[in-house]
Amino acid sequence: MTSEPRPAPFRVPDRLFAELAAGGGSAEAVAFLERGERARRLLLLRTLLDRLAELPTPLTPVADAWAMFKGAAERAPEAVDRLLLAPTTGGWIAHMLRRVHGTATGPPLWVEAGRLNVLVITAALHAGTGTSLTVPLTDGGLQLPHLGLLHLPATPPGPTVARATTRAGELTLTGPPGHDGTRPTVTCRPTTAPADGWGAGGLRGEGTRAEIPRVEGSRAQGPGPAGPRGEGPRPAGPRPAGPRPGMRPAGPIRDGCTPGPPTLPASVGAAASGAAPASGAPASASAPASGAAPSFSGASASGAASAGVSVSWAVAGPTPGSGAVASRKTGSAAASAGASASGAVADPARGPGAVPGATPASDAASAATPVSTAVPAATPAPAAAPTPIPWLPLRTLTHATPAGPVAIPLDDLDPYRDLDDPVPPGRLDDDEAAEWQRVFDGAVGILARAGGGQGPGRLDPALIRAVVPCGRTALTPPAPAAVAVSASSGDSFGAMLISRPGSPLALAETLVHEFQHSKLAALLHLFPLLDDDREERFYAPWRADPRHLTGLLHGAYAFTGVTGFWRDRLGEPEHAEAAAYHFALRRLQSRLVVRTLLTSARLTAPGHRLVEGLARTLDGWLRVPVDPAALFRARTAASLHRTQWRLRNVAASAGPDGVLRFRPDRGFWPDPRTHAFATRPAAPRTPDEHLAAGDPATALDGYAEDLARDPADPRALSGWIVARAALDPGHATRRPLARPELLQPRPGG
Repeated sequence: MTSEPRPAPFRVPDRLFAELAAGGGSAEAVAFLERGERARRLLLLRTLLDRLAELPTPLTPVADAWAMFKGAAERAPEAVDRLLLAPTTGGWIAHMLRRVHGTATGPPLWVEAGRLNVLVITAALHAGTGTSLTVPLTDGGLQLPHLGLLHLPATPPGPTVARATTRAGELTLTGPPGHDGTRPTVTCRPTTAPADGWGAGGLRGEGTRAEIPRVEGSRAQGPGPAGPRGEGPRPAGPRPAGPRPGMRPAGPIRDGCTPGPPTLPASVGAAASGAAPASGAPASASAPASGAAPSFSGASASGAASAGVSVSWAVAGPTPGSGAVASRKTGSAAASAGASASGAVADPARGPGAVPGATPASDAASAATPVSTAVPAATPAPAAAPTPIPWLPLRTLTHATPAGPVAIPLDDLDPYRDLDDPVPPGRLDDDEAAEWQRVFDGAVGILARAGGGQGPGRLDPALIRAVVPCGRTALTPPAPAAVAVSASSGDSFGAMLISRPGSPLALAETLVHEFQHSKLAALLHLFPLLDDDREERFYAPWRADPRHLTGLLHGAYAFTGVTGFWRDRLGEPEHAEAAAYHFALRRLQSRLVVRTLLTSARLTAPGHRLVEGLARTLDGWLRVPVDPAALFRARTAASLHRTQWRLRNVAASAGPDGVLRFRPDRGFWPDPRTHAFATRPAAPRTPDEHLAAGDPATALDGYAEDLARDPADPRALSGWIVARAALDPGHATRRPLARPELLQPRPGG
């Protein structure tokens, strides 16, 4: 027997697992998943800190930084806990584990390891404690997680260091001495800002809380981002060469990150283990047996983003150049921040050109803490270079709830906001940020119409932890109606990378979709749901390529939620036609994938229970009556996708064991038909439009003409096969639908 504490495994209560298995999940179920994510973060962080303990660094050592973090946690356990669960914290931990295991690259390792010191500074700001330590800067910038970007003037590009000091919610950043011996210094009281405004409109900590549990979650099964629409993680190993697709597949670190968690105060360092036991399998992640986790109720999405301090910033010391202040991505931000023509910010109380709340340069210099570091001293930037805005607050998407306003980070600053390697800031201009708020307001209104409840497709936006804008920083060119790119990662629970659509309806659907991935990824972190050999050989109705079983499970779970979303829209007159089509299409496609999982996947006991729960949900929805015209278009679109998928991916001859063989020349292909068939064309012209209008005979003739010009065109051949089956749904047309790759097209026959 040993006297050491034994870890207590997580066990999901039956009723909560049943909610999640049906494709939904109450706020209580989501909060339970978050507790599991928290325990996992601590386990991975312990592994990472052990690897970094002996790393040569010019920064404050890891052990000292961790002691400071614990001190802040004792003072403000809930705020520090939210910082630990911030999506970017999870992304940083996962990326660093890949780096120390040699499967990722980046700047000098000490620079990225210094994120721990930045977390300490951010925790101290939340807790109001006094802290002083050395932190890394990138191009003179210090990114404070879920707060904003602070820029130290007169610093060179690339990695440098500075001394960060906090006192009562105020941060002072002091750089090494320049060529004239003076130290650049900047002082601020960080806070966030709403997406449609700056500065004085920033939300303050306690006032932004909503009395609901919070969640972090995502899609991949380990420290690594998910693939497109999150359908499975990337195998560990060196990253392949060449350009990355819009949504990067990634996967878990499989090196056994399983030692006990770092020591934290009981209120922060122990995950809850008091949930009622159930028949669900114990989780692979475990938490300390002693101590209780802080309650997650009463925290809003803004909790990790709001320090409860005022909006002000100040610069002391030499500032290169005298041009107008400009942000990293746009000059319009300077005007909205109140920049004057001389590059200073006017403070009426201190005279023209003064900086509000600024410390006199002499005072700041005398109060500065000397920097002891091996990094060369900073040199001033060229005089002609524009000066970045000293403080760029993190923007938030806000909405009202019965418990008060809630703010969700609109993160365009943090280097670990992306699903893969760190990225530079991609600051939205003011107009684009305001448009995000407008579209988000519409999406929130759409989601609210369904009311509360825990069913699939229902989402309280306050559960979202961050929205990461993707692909555009300005209003032009106009955004498409649909979401072009969306993705999430199991490492960044609750964060969603989304390209802004012009339609609130499309954004609402995407929010539901990505949060489904978050929930399933959190379950996969607790226990295995299936035994996957990672072989990509299965059909996914929403993909152009073959998928592995984990990808199928992610897709089935996400699109079950999407199906529920459209079911809730059936009674809304402005959305009824599109809702009937998408509901009919997604229930059919999701049920097909669930059948594949039940017949082909090696499911664990919890996995079998989950997939059977999805099957029951979808079987019930298959009995819901739908407009016949919409049902025809949905079935036709589903057949077109599957037929074209086989023509483009499957070789004509099967392998010796009957397993599908795939074409060596297969690649990505666009699928405009899924969305084009959502409404009935009023004046059809193309074969696809005639087929969507319910006229397969005219469509067949049009496809035959296309095939006469190019007999190997998969788009035309798939249309010809489906139109022919619609005209003559007999045995002769069923076989080409099942195995279209065997068909030699004879359009005239």
